[in-house]
Amino acid sequence: MSISLDDVPEAARTAWVRLRDELPLILRDDLVALWAHGGTTFPDRPRRSGDLDTYAIVDRAPDERTVRRIDEAHAEIARDNGVEWDAWYVLAGDARRRERPHHAFREGRRDESWGIERAHWHAGQYVSLHGRAPDEIVLAPTPAEIDLDLRGELDHLERHVAAGDDDSFEATYAMFNGSRILHALETGNVVISKRSAGAWALEHLPERWHAAIHAAGRAYDGEATPDDAEVLRITMAPFVAMVRTQMPTIRGG
Repeated sequence: MSISLDDVPEAARTAWVRLRDELPLILRDDLVALWAHGGTTFPDRPRRSGDLDTYAIVDRAPDERTVRRIDEAHAEIARDNGVEWDAWYVLAGDARRRERPHHAFREGRRDESWGIERAHWHAGQYVSLHGRAPDEIVLAPTPAEIDLDLRGELDHLERHVAAGDDDSFEATYAMFNGSRILHALETGNVVISKRSAGAWALEHLPERWHAAIHAAGRAYDGEATPDDAEVLRITMAPFVAMVRTQMPTIRGG
């Protein structure tokens, strides 16, 4: 059972419906499937609007003119509805494989969360907008694929720490995604929202991390105070370092 389009916020629903209606006119029979997924599909999504995670499966790579029409459609819908897109277009042949797919028309881009995304889709955490369902196209991920994605997510967090990217946005991302990594490693379940991962962390992690997790929750909703920003800033690096120590301990790697 997937998520109903009626269960997402109005702005997201309107944007996704427009994209659902416009893409078949642009791609015609080359559009195999279109799915909405990500944080917006969870009931405990942030109060402020986030990116609309969207996945399109296409039979063949579009030419330059078609790409321009796709980009124009995204831009117009985003402008009219006050949303931002995080949209992927992947060739159907690539989507059927276990290897991480490349974007169909953005050179150099590869989906680094392929295993985790497939886990969400196979668990029904998506909205079907057009065409075939995910379980008709993509394979269920193996534990090794999930492990690879989790390690990649942690590497990503560590790169932000090394670069000094410790503003409220990046620190909130680190607190919640770090919590999701720990939850996944402990339970084997990667299908969880950021906010729920934070709630899990409050129950399972030492109190020294609680103030920053609470601050991340307020920042997630766009309600962070200057004190929250400071707590997040000073906690980000040690929290990510703690997550790193748990990776080999829990997985035995």
